[in-house]
Amino acid sequence: MIEGEEYMVVAPGMLLATSEKKGSGVYIYEKKTYSKYYGIVKKQSNYINVIPFNQRYTPKKGDKIIGKIKEFNYPFWIVDIMSPHNAYLHITNASSYNTRQEKLMEIYAPDVWIYSEIVEITDRVKLSMRTPDTKVLKNGRIAYIPPTKVPRLIGKNGSMIKTIQERTKCRLVVGQNGVIWITGDKTELVNLIIQKVDKEAHISGLTDRVNEIIDNYYKPNN
Repeated sequence: MIEGEEYMVVAPGMLLATSEKKGSGVYIYEKKTYSKYYGIVKKQSNYINVIPFNQRYTPKKGDKIIGKIKEFNYPFWIVDIMSPHNAYLHITNASSYNTRQEKLMEIYAPDVWIYSEIVEITDRVKLSMRTPDTKVLKNGRIAYIPPTKVPRLIGKNGSMIKTIQERTKCRLVVGQNGVIWITGDKTELVNLIIQKVDKEAHISGLTDRVNEIIDNYYKPNN
């Protein structure tokens, strides 16, 4: 935790403050402030900004991504997808069922996280919750990885993510925008693994090193 530091390098998921702080490149979980990215922290008064080393996500049609509801501006929900531009979920694409608008407003409240698909890119990035596997995400925590490293986290034929899920007993939903939703009892362990993948994605033998982290975690007295 770096509450007293004004300028330093931080990693995704690193605790920045034990209270809620406004700023860019951060997120709030259980009233604490965490870093979204690998980058440089700059603190100013009650603000904490993380300037990422990597470029942000560039949306592509067909991508499955994780985003956070910001607000409703009829007929769209505006969604933060960790990109320079917001995405938009039209009310007609919010459900495959004949759900009343009042109920949809409850489901897609501000700060709710969703796993959705980009179905069209014009002057706006348009999302849908009507395609397979899309869902509202509940009872989990968020982690981040640069979008270019998502394939390494998933692994060949899903091998890496399968190993992580089987050995930690956690479930991961990975957005192609680099946002990851984690549920289970070992979310801190999974976050350590994600940081390892981020740092060493370019080095061979990564699966062995991930297994080593898990082995060490489960050793007695850990």
